[in-house]
Amino acid sequence: MLNCMDKLAVPSVTNTCAVVVTYFPDNDIAIRLNKICAQVPSIIIVDNASNEYCRSQLRDFSSSCKATLVENYTNEGVGKALNQAAALAIEAGYKWILTFDQDTIVFDNLFATLVSVYRSGKGDFSIIGSNYWSCIKKRPFKKCNQDPHRLFINRRTIITSGTLLNLSLYKNIGDFREDYFIDSIDHEYCLRIRSLGLPIVMGCNIVMQHSIGYENSKNKPLIAFQHAAFRKYYMTRNTLVTMKQYWFHEPAWCFLQFARLCTELISIVFLESDKKNKLRAFFWGISDATRNKMGPIDESTNRIRQ
Repeated sequence: MLNCMDKLAVPSVTNTCAVVVTYFPDNDIAIRLNKICAQVPSIIIVDNASNEYCRSQLRDFSSSCKATLVENYTNEGVGKALNQAAALAIEAGYKWILTFDQDTIVFDNLFATLVSVYRSGKGDFSIIGSNYWSCIKKRPFKKCNQDPHRLFINRRTIITSGTLLNLSLYKNIGDFREDYFIDSIDHEYCLRIRSLGLPIVMGCNIVMQHSIGYENSKNKPLIAFQHAAFRKYYMTRNTLVTMKQYWFHEPAWCFLQFARLCTELISIVFLESDKKNKLRAFFWGISDATRNKMGPIDESTNRIRQ
């Protein structure tokens, strides 16, 4: 699928562009972006309808670093924002993109670690994920580096943040799914790659700090995910739609996702606040998944936005 020239294009600071999707980032966004800029000087920021104060922070950063800022005045979702950034990177001649969430804190060795993983794969890796310190669980996402010579592990899926993606692969496999809007976009994309027989790998070294969900301090040591109700909707709907598509190809992954949804439901019922709205969103997600009703919702009317 990938031509030889692209496979031999080792990721470097000159052919790699960082991508960050923002949505009402906090006051420390410039600090986090500068940590990325120190390793990958070229950055594309796609902002999804943040307010003027947030956009002014992003403009200030963009003027101080080699950054391109795309300002969407409606929330286009993560999938479309990633596709916008990838298109700009391809147009500018980059060979790789390195994608991040707005709240991820990168360590100084992130890019060098990913390049080392690529070199160890002898040019066969077109997508490489990053291991991270989980702020919620207070431990590494994966403990796989007890052997100092082990640089990576194989994975079924990896998260968007800290992922190095070859743009030739992107052009061949197609866009991120925009109708998912948010949640499970990375999982679906990885499963699509695996369906073509290509490997998904993740570096073993911890190279960033990342959070998924929120700690429930009232019920320690139990962890409640505490995502907002609208996130419960997208997570449920998109996970089920992905499971339907890949059930025969990825049964183990699908079973784990089913177990995760069951855990999510238990968390809502026993540990989380705003139970009524979250349960409604959860079962609404199930309903829309069965009908393949996709796209963003209008939170003011609780309808799919056309």
